[in-house]
Amino acid sequence: MRAFAIETYGEPEVLKAYDLPIPEIQEDEVLIEVENTGVSPYDWHVRRGEQEGKIDYPMPLILGWDVSGVVRKIGSKVTNVTEGMPVVATQKLNKNGGYAEFIAVNQNTVVKKPESLSFEEAATIPINGLTVYQALIKYGKLSHGDKVLIHGGAGAVGIFGIQLAKSKGAYVATTASSRNHEFLKGIGADIVIDYNTENFEDEVKDFDIVLDTQAGDTLERSYYVLRKGGRLISIRGQVDKEKAKNKGIEAYFTWTELNREDLIEVVNLYGYGEIKAYFDSIFPLTLVKEAHRFSELGHARGKIVLNNKI
Repeated sequence: MRAFAIETYGEPEVLKAYDLPIPEIQEDEVLIEVENTGVSPYDWHVRRGEQEGKIDYPMPLILGWDVSGVVRKIGSKVTNVTEGMPVVATQKLNKNGGYAEFIAVNQNTVVKKPESLSFEEAATIPINGLTVYQALIKYGKLSHGDKVLIHGGAGAVGIFGIQLAKSKGAYVATTASSRNHEFLKGIGADIVIDYNTENFEDEVKDFDIVLDTQAGDTLERSYYVLRKGGRLISIRGQVDKEKAKNKGIEAYFTWTELNREDLIEVVNLYGYGEIKAYFDSIFPLTLVKEAHRFSELGHARGKIVLNNKI
């Protein structure tokens, strides 16, 4: 099968075309013929070598852990999906991903694709959706009437987070460059703060929840916009528990759990139309290097998608 993989870490040029065997599946796995693969910042963080030593990756390593496609083969103990079913899936991070024609995935992270979603839209959902859902619902205890600040609203995480918070009846503030303000208000943001010209801590006070997607200085300043009893959830940087305790707030760093029940909830939010999937652009799989370069610029509105068929 055609695949793009890395054997060494570095710039996008390390992504090379390979002719690899179609993956063999285990008894609890399914073989998916990939239609689309979502490109996330995590992909190029791995490609650069920033996760080296943290996870034992196979080499050559196929990146891209969010996919949509059609099930072509199932293992003997698979009960959740059937052959021929269109699906949405996410791969374990220590396994080969979806920059390829086929991928073998454990059935627990494969769910049926709703008819209302295109394959392109479906490939944007899994990891970002799980990350935000778990951060806001499980850690943030999001409820109706909460005031929520979401950093980086125009990114794939932010776009889902804004819509999820609004669907639960929250008041939502977010940060973004000026070119994205109208778009973000259009998907539900009540306040959009220009991070180039404004300090978010001057614009929001006594919020219930902050979802941090930036780490660094943004995370450090986020402690000061929460009310006592508020929740700070970071998906990018380690939180200061002592600082949080002194300010009377809760603070969490979250790592996405590949949980089937949560994945079903997230996919259904899109499938029933409560939340809309957005992607910035589609690249052919053969232009994966260009897709990485574009993603690294940090200007994409939503996720970047690879079309594995062209």
